[in-house]
Amino acid sequence: MQRLNPSYRKFMYASASALVLCAVAPAAFAQQAPAKDADVVEEVVVTGQRAAIQSAQKLKQNAEQLVDSITSTDIGALPDRSVTEALQRISGVTIGRTSDPRDADRISVEGSGVQVRGLSWVRGELNGRDSFSAKAGRTLSFEDVPPELMAGVDVYKNPSADIIEGGVGGTVNLRTRMPFDSKKRVIAYSLDASWGDLARKWKPSGSVLYSDRFDTSIGEIGFLVDLSDSKLASRTDTMSVDPYNVRTDLVPGKTVYVPGGYGYRSLDFERERKGIDAAVQWRPNEQWEATLHFLRSSASQASTERANGFNPGTGNGPMAGTSFTYSDSGHFLKGTMADSPGGTGLGSSLIDTRFAERDSVTSDYSLNLKYNPNDKWSFTGDVQYIYAKTKVVDNTAFNALNGSTLPATLDLTGDLPRITANNDKAFLANPANYYLQAAMDHHDRNDAAEWAERFDGNYDFDEGGWLRSFRFGVRHTFRQATTRETTYRWDSVAPSWSATGPITTLKDYQGNYGVFAFDNYFRGKTTLPAAFVMPNADFVNNYGVNSIPLGRIAAANGGGWRPFNGDFEDQTQFGGKGSTNHQKEETLAAYGLLRFGHDVSLWGGEREIDGNIGLRVVKTETKSQGLQVFTANNGSTSSDIPAADQAFANGAKSPFKGGRDYVSLLPSLNVRLKITPDMFVRFATAKSIVRPDFQQLQPNYTISATNGFLIGGACSSSIPSGAQANCVYQYKANAGNPDLKPIRSTQYDLSWEWYFNSTGSVTATAFYKDVYNFIANSPTNLSFTNNGVTRTALVTQPYNAGHGTVKGFEVAYQQYYDFLPGALRGLGLQANFTYIDSKGTQNASANPYDNTQITNAAAVSLPLEGMSKTSYNIAALYDLGKVSARLAYNWRERYLLTTTAANINIPAWYDDYGQLDGSVFYTVNDALKIGFQAANLNNAKTKILVSYPGRPEEGLTAHNWVTADRRYSIVLRGTF
Repeated sequence: MQRLNPSYRKFMYASASALVLCAVAPAAFAQQAPAKDADVVEEVVVTGQRAAIQSAQKLKQNAEQLVDSITSTDIGALPDRSVTEALQRISGVTIGRTSDPRDADRISVEGSGVQVRGLSWVRGELNGRDSFSAKAGRTLSFEDVPPELMAGVDVYKNPSADIIEGGVGGTVNLRTRMPFDSKKRVIAYSLDASWGDLARKWKPSGSVLYSDRFDTSIGEIGFLVDLSDSKLASRTDTMSVDPYNVRTDLVPGKTVYVPGGYGYRSLDFERERKGIDAAVQWRPNEQWEATLHFLRSSASQASTERANGFNPGTGNGPMAGTSFTYSDSGHFLKGTMADSPGGTGLGSSLIDTRFAERDSVTSDYSLNLKYNPNDKWSFTGDVQYIYAKTKVVDNTAFNALNGSTLPATLDLTGDLPRITANNDKAFLANPANYYLQAAMDHHDRNDAAEWAERFDGNYDFDEGGWLRSFRFGVRHTFRQATTRETTYRWDSVAPSWSATGPITTLKDYQGNYGVFAFDNYFRGKTTLPAAFVMPNADFVNNYGVNSIPLGRIAAANGGGWRPFNGDFEDQTQFGGKGSTNHQKEETLAAYGLLRFGHDVSLWGGEREIDGNIGLRVVKTETKSQGLQVFTANNGSTSSDIPAADQAFANGAKSPFKGGRDYVSLLPSLNVRLKITPDMFVRFATAKSIVRPDFQQLQPNYTISATNGFLIGGACSSSIPSGAQANCVYQYKANAGNPDLKPIRSTQYDLSWEWYFNSTGSVTATAFYKDVYNFIANSPTNLSFTNNGVTRTALVTQPYNAGHGTVKGFEVAYQQYYDFLPGALRGLGLQANFTYIDSKGTQNASANPYDNTQITNAAAVSLPLEGMSKTSYNIAALYDLGKVSARLAYNWRERYLLTTTAANINIPAWYDDYGQLDGSVFYTVNDALKIGFQAANLNNAKTKILVSYPGRPEEGLTAHNWVTADRRYSIVLRGTF
């Protein structure tokens, strides 16, 4: 990985120095404000932002484990439009900014995907219970959860035995409000309107909460309902340069590097997120309490993308009469490309319009009972049902210029690429010069459901001894998950080679294309060719209606594309690859946790030691259902193929079931030494697991034959020219592995924490994780029987292999400078810094059926996906009287986005990225608070880097430059 450039290094060193100064500043500040002068300092009223920081700090200070928290005020203080974006403010937590980890071309303006200490194995909870989204993995899509419904979010980095297993990286618990949280009636509202300077659309958001409690003849009853609806419109603009190819044929005696193509795109994104949170609590007496809770969150994301790509190919060269300009290192800087050196045309120019829509819903129902028979005992029973579903439709139509002779020049000498081409506006605006080349679609239909039952008890020991309490409990779950997905089905529609006329002659295409101008592209900071004729958005954004005429066009003009028939089991549509994954999983867990604490004599005084020690035992039983598909012998009809092999590879399909049982022992220890009442040293160690993703457990085997030719009594994989295959050289297959074991880790944390006032602290934590059972793909010979014939196939599938370490440290500081005079006493600062390093770790192929992903993921030279070595946050605070303000900068170092970027199939890196956000609120009274928020104030640009195809040792080159909206919001909030 390339290191930070000098300017970034200086910035990092300066930031680290500032953090060190922050760490020692509190002591100096404390000396400036001695207790005897306390009456001189005006009282600072703790409300709003300051109260939120105080609450979060108190949770961290009093917790039995290593935990960081943010409250609802923190979530709303900045223009963080999702729980994901709010989490990035916590030390050790980073977020992704792509909607799909493999998609290096489409950047998400809202964060997506959470890593804790560089690991994406993060478990999501809702009020301490399971929560998940319906997709191939197990995680909760935090960006789908309305932040307006949250009371707070807790991040557990080293779990104790009473926390549900499943997060090697950490556990993120979303907390909602409950009626008994407040002693009185609460009515609250929030309204805002946001605007993006590229999207140029206003979108509203709002939420309303009502909570009350009543004394009745049957006891105290509380009721709460919280409704939210949030909309967002944004736009991203992207300039792209294809991976550089190593060339020795363009400059005599010299190796140069030339991109294979280039292009540009603009993506309009709209999102609506709705939520309902309802709870009823009943306390008939001091011994009993019941809570019935329901939460439903739904999210709809729709994007419309227009893209233009110039694709001269890997054998390209300077157009006739021109030459390329290179850097001193031989890298292409500027030139007019043709499909071959001295050629006159580009070879191809694709113009496409793409529409993608994702709809997801998660519904959670729970009933909780608490019983406290006396001062010693307490019991809790809990039942939960959760159901989630996701639907994805992705549809693209491709136009292409007829003739493909458009000369285009790429200039990389500035901060942004510049593309110029034949700017004959009349030519480019004439539909008669285009044909409808191809279409591509993709579909997902996923659903998952779980029942969970839990019983917990607690016994409090008499005061005075070492033992404080004993907690114990059991938990049972049963989950079913079904993932259905197609490949990205690209095929021709009415291509030029089929002698089809221009798009003006295609009856079903009339009125479905037009000239699209890339308005205010990159805010006018770069140049583009004249506008092209592109498919209209309406032609791709209603698949159920518009796929029918598109299919008719393809059928009438020799194209192979056909509408999806809705059958995810139809192997003929997906190149023989399985597309449906049925999973069942049942767990039974039991734990015991002993809490202890006592004063001990240390360093000439009495010091308190407290903590807990526990053991969690979990049995997991998995069951998977898939298909075995015995593909015919490469379509060979030769009767020379042995009859037994013809009987084996006969195209048959048969169900296949798999699964395994395993038991995990997960001990934990948390110890805290109070050096002073406000200064602690903590030590934590635990064993943790994360179960394999459901896609990795998928037992779909597609067994295909590699035919050969019988030479000298042996079957050779080489078939002589013109010869007919007459033997089977080898059978191969790709598959998931239902026998996978969980990834497990032994982890250690050591922290120092000083809480010098209610909103001031300095903390430092070192952590170490020893991680085993990394999942890697490797080939193994397995036997299969079909039609009475047994054969051995070389199956490439995931296996548990190897071990590695993840280590690092976090430091954090926060304080309001109340000792300053006058209005300056409202100033404050928050800052944190995280460093992570890993060794011996290995990436896993997200798709066990993709050989390119498998090969790239096995590269031991690559770090873990999503892991930045360094990241930090720094926020200037102001909170005094009726004014609260925050200006926050979030930065993370370059990281490996994916080992196998979509379309280009090579590793891609997300370059260093820092974003500045801000907010200011004015409290008119309790019923009205007015605010203004701004995101991406620094107009941060995203850069995606890629390696050289086949030669990663050459370094990295820029692949994408992306700019996104600056977003502004006007906010009204209040409580009654």
